[in-house]
Amino acid sequence: MRTLTHASRRERLISMSDRGILTCVVLFASLSACERKAPAKPSDSVAQQPSPVPATPNTRPAVAPSTWDTSAGPVMFVRGNSPSEAYVVFPAITDSTPSDAVHFDSALARNATIELFQRAAAATSARVGAMAGGEWDADQCIEWPAAKLQGTPSGDETTGWTVAFLKGRAKALALDTVESMAHADSARLAADITRLVSTVPNDTARTFRGIPFSVRTAYRFTPVAGVETVVADVVRTLNQEANPLEEHTLIVGERVAGSNAPYRLAYREVTAGSDETLESSDVLAAVSIGTPPHIDLVLAREGYESNAYALLERHADGSWRLRWTSAHTGC
Repeated sequence: MRTLTHASRRERLISMSDRGILTCVVLFASLSACERKAPAKPSDSVAQQPSPVPATPNTRPAVAPSTWDTSAGPVMFVRGNSPSEAYVVFPAITDSTPSDAVHFDSALARNATIELFQRAAAATSARVGAMAGGEWDADQCIEWPAAKLQGTPSGDETTGWTVAFLKGRAKALALDTVESMAHADSARLAADITRLVSTVPNDTARTFRGIPFSVRTAYRFTPVAGVETVVADVVRTLNQEANPLEEHTLIVGERVAGSNAPYRLAYREVTAGSDETLESSDVLAAVSIGTPPHIDLVLAREGYESNAYALLERHADGSWRLRWTSAHTGC
C-alpha cells in the first residue's frame, strides 16, 4: 500500500476543501434558482406534449402478394431429375411467405392430366401420380415437392419436356434454337443479337467495357402474326485469376417477320458477379396463356445455391415485362 507524504496529505486536504467550497456554491445557486419565477410563455405558444407511443403488436412482416397469372392454373410443373419426375411449383408462395404458412395442397395436382411442353413446342400428356417431399425451412432447405408422372415420353434434357401446365391452361409456341439453324442463319442471328446488345445505351458496367459479347443461348419465335422475336442470353467474361467475373444480359428483340431490319430492343435484364453471386436465366418454353392470350416466356433462374422460375410477358405495345417470379429454392 502506498504511503502518503506530508506534502501529498496537504494537497489532498486542499483538494477536499476545494470540493467542499464548490459544493456549497452549487447548492447556493440551486436554491437561488428555485426562488426565481419561470418566464411567462408567449400568449400564442402551445406546449408540445410528446405523443404516446402506441403498443406495437407482435405481427408478422407483410407477405408480398404473388403476381402469377391465375389463368395458367394453380400450379406449374418443371422437369425433375428424370422425364417421369416433376417438381410441383406453387406460384402463390413467395420469398416472403413464412415457413409455417407454407402448405402444399396435393389435391391441386393429384391425378390431374398435364401437358408437357418443350422448346420445340411439341406437347404430350401425362398424369400426375403421387406427390411427396417438399421442405420449407429458411434456415436449412427450401424445396418444391416432387410428383411421379405416368405416361411420360422418353427424352434427354435437350429433346425432352421442360415445363408443364394443367391440361387446357396453356398452348406451346415453337422456339427455333440457334443450334438447329443452318450455319449461315445461326451466324447471322448471332451477329444481329450482338449488334443489338452492343448498341443499347446506358451500359453502366464499367468493369466489362471493351470486352466482346458472346451468345450463350438464342431462340427465335413468332409471338403474334407478323412479328419475329428473338430472346438470347449474351455473356461477357472477365478472366481474372483471383476473381473471375461474368455478366449475363437477357435480351429480347423484335422486328417485322421476314425482314432483314435490325431488331428493336423490347427487354433487357443484366446480372453480373462471381460464380457464387451470379444468377443467369434459361428459356424453358414459350407459351400462350388465357383468353385473350397472354404470350409468356417461362424462365429458369439459376444461381449458385438457389433456383427460381419466372414469366416474362409480352404487352400489346410490343414491350416485354417481368410478370412473376417464384420463390427461390435451394439448400
